[in-house]
Amino acid sequence: MSRLIKALKAFGKKCNSSATEPTGKTVSEVINSIATNFNITGAKGADGKDGKDGAYITAIALTTEEGAVTGGTATLSDSTEVTITVTEAEAAAGD
Repeated sequence: MSRLIKALKAFGKKCNSSATEPTGKTVSEVINSIATNFNITGAKGADGKDGKDGAYITAIALTTEEGAVTGGTATLSDSTEVTITVTEAEAAAGD
């Protein structure tokens, strides 16, 4: 499994605040799994527990450098954008 797919699955799992990991073997399958099966809401904010209107992710744009994801942005349902930060994790055995 590629680093990008592992990163997307970890991202989806973290955003969903559960032990459930998105499914899929390709980038598009993982993104589709996140979009279809995860109710990802906006960050906690002054206007409410789940952000102003409980906004959710409608699009993700990833930035890559030499094949590695280095960051990106996520567009929320209220048309705001949040920055995606990528931190380097230690490679798992077999990578």
